[in-house]
Amino acid sequence: MTWLIDLFTKPSVGQQVIAIALTAAIGLMLGKVRVKGIGLGGAGALFVGILFGHLGLRVEGNVLHFVQEFGLILFVYTIGMQVGPGFMDSIRRHGLVLNVLSVGIVLLGVVVTLCLYFFTGMHDNVPVLVGMLCGAVTNTPSLGAANSAFAAVGVDASLPGIGYAVAYPFGVIGIILVMILVRVVLKQNPSKAAENYAAEIAATSWEIESCSLTVDNQNLYGIQLKEIPNLVSSGVVVTRLLRDGNIFTPKGSTVIERGDMVHLVGMPDAIAAMEKIIGKRLETPITKFASNSAKPIQVKTVLVTNKKVLGHTIGSLALAERYGVNVSRVTRGEFKFTGRLDLRIKFADKLMIVGPAEGIEAVTNELGNSLTALDHPEILPAFLGIFLGVVVGSIPFAIPGMPTPLKLGLAGGPLIVAILLSRKRKIGPLNFFMANSANLMLREFGLTLFLSCVGLNAGIRFFDVLLNGDGLYYMGLASLITFLPLAIMACVGHFAFKVNYLSLCGVLAGAMTDPPALAFANSQAESDAVNVGYASVYPLTMLLRILSGQVLAILLLSL
Repeated sequence: MTWLIDLFTKPSVGQQVIAIALTAAIGLMLGKVRVKGIGLGGAGALFVGILFGHLGLRVEGNVLHFVQEFGLILFVYTIGMQVGPGFMDSIRRHGLVLNVLSVGIVLLGVVVTLCLYFFTGMHDNVPVLVGMLCGAVTNTPSLGAANSAFAAVGVDASLPGIGYAVAYPFGVIGIILVMILVRVVLKQNPSKAAENYAAEIAATSWEIESCSLTVDNQNLYGIQLKEIPNLVSSGVVVTRLLRDGNIFTPKGSTVIERGDMVHLVGMPDAIAAMEKIIGKRLETPITKFASNSAKPIQVKTVLVTNKKVLGHTIGSLALAERYGVNVSRVTRGEFKFTGRLDLRIKFADKLMIVGPAEGIEAVTNELGNSLTALDHPEILPAFLGIFLGVVVGSIPFAIPGMPTPLKLGLAGGPLIVAILLSRKRKIGPLNFFMANSANLMLREFGLTLFLSCVGLNAGIRFFDVLLNGDGLYYMGLASLITFLPLAIMACVGHFAFKVNYLSLCGVLAGAMTDPPALAFANSQAESDAVNVGYASVYPLTMLLRILSGQVLAILLLSL
């Protein structure tokens, strides 16, 4: 048994791997324990690491630092790959109000932290104060960015982790407390809020719709389908044409004849405009009609996995001319588009194909439609993206008023690069797409590594500070960073912007990037309002949290 004791006690590669792996494993198990639906999640590794660090479990300093930073890079890079495709779309689709509220929460958190610096004597312990800010808002990447800034000037890396750890518990509880106070004090009914949200969405819905029209406009007889005024530019797709009892998929060169009926797919305003140009709407769409055609029309959703078609527009593929099929809709993540000819195809797009069976089969083969392709992520683009992220994060840039140049660091650089690459999706032969399963695996792996190392490092001094020092005092101050910004902006959202209660809860959880708070908010009522609010503010909030942590660290050290 001597070898087993040596494995755990004598410094070696195996001993250090065991220390980190054991901390991560037990931390993840602790994170799964829930009390009234609330659990620590990935933060369980932080607190187990603190305990083990206190008990004497050690990892060599350089190794600990490397694993911690590498875990952070994996975490923020995969976050960028996840939120990138919808980063700008979320702001455009849901307006600026929700993001204004979340930015207000971020900025007020910085203001409260500055007040603590100037009026409570925390100016003598800047690393702990910045760590308190990161923990109070439950944002791990901001801690990583702050750590990078402190490491650059030789500050003890354990101090921000101590501040983060003492602030984190109320950071989670405080968000939920504010949601409860808003509900009770302002007399909000979650069920009623869900009904109001559903009614609001129904009234402003702009989902893709379809309908059939008779060609009543005599000026269209004898011209090609693609020559119908504004048809192509509007994005409306003609998926079927009924003529003499036969239903077929038309081409752009199909000549319109008297008595034709067409089936259109597009946005409501575009469909309404085509109705004025083409003719009246049929009560029963021609998709319900029986056809005399020997090649009945079918519909199939095809997954784009063939690299050869990536980046091509739907029009350039000439599917109607080559195979007699049309693309009616395109689904990309959570967004849906019509199959307009100028839309460029990206990896993992889902194309709804309309046409005869043999044409659909040929298109399916050309587009790929391979689910296994999603299960085999490409490693080269991921490493290249991380390389570019670290390079970008290392570029210094001066900001007026800042004593030293600012860097995005190992948290901000990979995040920004991942957002840009995931939106571009393809550069030359490289496909910067990451399947959800691979993304989630790497994200959780990176987060667990980071928090385990932060905990092991902070645990060396944590209990001494908490029990014999100012730990409880720090905890009380950190609660102000959590509570005040949330309470103030919750009131602003309710009274000034009249934001739906459930949407407001989503904003509060998203502004703190806190999954446990999101789970609590979702438990109040069945509605998409919470998730939409969370997703709408999450990308911008994450970016601001990372930058604010680093900027504040540099600024306060210089004062």
